[in-house]
Amino acid sequence: LYPIRTVLRIIRDIDGALSYITYKLFPKPYKITGSCKKRGLCCKNIAVYVPKAFFKYAFLSKVVITWYCFVYNFTYLSKNTSEQVLLFKCNYLKEKGCSIYWKPPFICRNYPDIAQFFKRPTFLPGCGYQIEKLTNKSST
Repeated sequence: LYPIRTVLRIIRDIDGALSYITYKLFPKPYKITGSCKKRGLCCKNIAVYVPKAFFKYAFLSKVVITWYCFVYNFTYLSKNTSEQVLLFKCNYLKEKGCSIYWKPPFICRNYPDIAQFFKRPTFLPGCGYQIEKLTNKSST
């Protein structure tokens, strides 16, 4: 399984690079302030946004769940159809923090900035981050 996981992780990194480029090209309506308090809250509650079709067709949900469990080493926790998210926890989180901090996946490296790419970000209580909606200033 190691060669398969390695190939899939290369695909994951390419996907991460493309996501980063897209993230940089589109303006973000929110500003994130604050800082991480290193409590591991986000590692225990990873929300992956998916289109509604993924909830309508169980097969699509299983593909996404399998992908994140196999490639990212996450454990599937539950789904929240109203928020359009699948919830996971990371198996690399240990007592002293992230055991792969030297090379975390894109979803982790760019948190919390990537959280605002899809919709208004929300943060777990006590995480240390807050959001501010940016106002568009038009010149008159």
